[in-house]
Amino acid sequence: MFEALRRVVLQERKLILKPCNRNRVRRRFAIDVWVAVFTASFSLAFLATIVWHAPADAADYQAESNAYKLYAQGYELYRSGSYAQAASALSQAAAYDPTTFSGRIHLSLAQSYQQLKNSKEAIKQAQLAQKLDPNDPYPTYIMALIYNDMKRYDLCLSSLQRYINAPNATARAEAEQMMNTVKVYTCTKDGCENISAGKYREAIRLFEIAATADPSQNSGCIHGNLCFAYRKVKNYPRAVSEGKKALSFDPNDASVVYNVAIAYMDMAKFDDSISYLQRYLTLETDGNQRANAQQLISELAQDKKKQNSPSNKLPDYLDILKKNDHLFTWSNQQMPIKIYMSAGTNTPGYKPVFRNYVLKAMDTWCEASGKKINYKVTKEKSKADIIVTWTPNALDASSELRVVAGLTTPEVVDNNIRSTLVELRTTDAFIPGAYVKDGEMAAVTMHEIGHALGLDHSNSIYDLMYFRSNGLQNGLPTKRDRLTLAKLYAAHPVITFTPNPESTPAGPPVVFMPPPTFAPPKLPDNSNIAPPMFTPPPLKEKLPPPMFTPPPLSQTKRAPNAVSVPTFTPPPLSKQSGGSSGKKNDSNKPPTFFVPPPVR
Repeated sequence: MFEALRRVVLQERKLILKPCNRNRVRRRFAIDVWVAVFTASFSLAFLATIVWHAPADAADYQAESNAYKLYAQGYELYRSGSYAQAASALSQAAAYDPTTFSGRIHLSLAQSYQQLKNSKEAIKQAQLAQKLDPNDPYPTYIMALIYNDMKRYDLCLSSLQRYINAPNATARAEAEQMMNTVKVYTCTKDGCENISAGKYREAIRLFEIAATADPSQNSGCIHGNLCFAYRKVKNYPRAVSEGKKALSFDPNDASVVYNVAIAYMDMAKFDDSISYLQRYLTLETDGNQRANAQQLISELAQDKKKQNSPSNKLPDYLDILKKNDHLFTWSNQQMPIKIYMSAGTNTPGYKPVFRNYVLKAMDTWCEASGKKINYKVTKEKSKADIIVTWTPNALDASSELRVVAGLTTPEVVDNNIRSTLVELRTTDAFIPGAYVKDGEMAAVTMHEIGHALGLDHSNSIYDLMYFRSNGLQNGLPTKRDRLTLAKLYAAHPVITFTPNPESTPAGPPVVFMPPPTFAPPKLPDNSNIAPPMFTPPPLKEKLPPPMFTPPPLSQTKRAPNAVSVPTFTPPPLSKQSGGSSGKKNDSNKPPTFFVPPPVR
């Protein structure tokens, strides 16, 4: 090519050199300069093409060939389920980094380690693949799957957030669906933890988010927990609504059926409560639980009868006391009433703060009487009018109640109370080995001191002095309770009364809680929460083999740490296409074949 160009230039110069003059000399000089520039430019372009397409030396060719051979072997081993062998072959291929196939090699390694449950190494390889091929979103998706396997849902979501920006519309849709699934699971799991910790309002917030994905595989669990949590915050209509939603997903969940029954009871809808308790009996197999439910059904029948009492429409229930011949009071001559509290130090479940609850109850009722009652604390039991004791044992009562949290036994002569014994239970009647909660003890004490001062039971479930506790009570005397005591002591003179400064214990204020007189609903069974399950898309198609032109064997070298690989046999020349895929933009890509370096 250079020889032909030289001849053309010489022929041109012969034509120029014939009759010589200044114009011809100038023309000859211009042509010489143009030819020199053109020749130099063409030579540089040709050399650049050789440098671009040829490896630096024969070792580059061998590294590419070996890396591809091992990559193809690892790919087939992965497809056959031989993940450990695939990881071995791909690791050997990675020893030739950097090569044309490095990104795909590390991506396949990440997937192999994921299958082998080696999450740490899988993440490392996926990050390498992403670094080697930053335009490929697939490594980010694989990282999301691995973080999901590791139950690192925060990192899973962040990976999906990056993957959702992929240009492929299908990939974006998959990422959005996966993110929604992960959010449902994480909100459900965190909500269950908050339920167990007693953080019911935070649990409700999380479960409400999870419920936006209905229907899901966890919908029954989500709404069952919402039923439980809403009842705990005394939103009983919502508790019933959520319970019914839960049962639409799992109609045989006995725990949810029981929760709905208790919520109806707390709403004073006794017929609905009894109906759900009867449904519960058809689902529950535990003998003790069935016995508790049957007992509660009989008590609800009494609730229904008492709640329909005409006296409940009156501002007080003094008529019930008259009807029951229970107009008992402490005489004015016994004021101040002397109260003794046992030490309780050797009683399981006892706390010193329980003494404060007794003083608080006495102060509350003395104020409610219109300051017709006062008291003082004595350390001499023999001189006491009211004796308060604590016990871990069950209390025997001859009333209609099967289980009681407190019991008051007065000694009455001619409607005058002479002495009273108040017994308070420190253990939970329905949970073996559990102690009574502080707020429950405070409410029980308030109820029993009401009895000790002369009050009988009310017929309204809202009153503190109702014959058993109810979720609609707040553990403190209602207006009806206070007015009834005031009328009971109406004939007594007003006396000096000053609240005991020890009645309010140090620390946060006491939250009075009605104690359970029935087996309370258990925490929902959350052991079957289904974690998000993602099916990874099929493996990417295997990379096609490159069009190698092998260099002379005498110049080949082994790559460091490389394994022995048979000599790569290039495909027939008839199949070479220079790497073209038929797409218009392929012209901007370097060809996939390699030209051997010139022989020196």
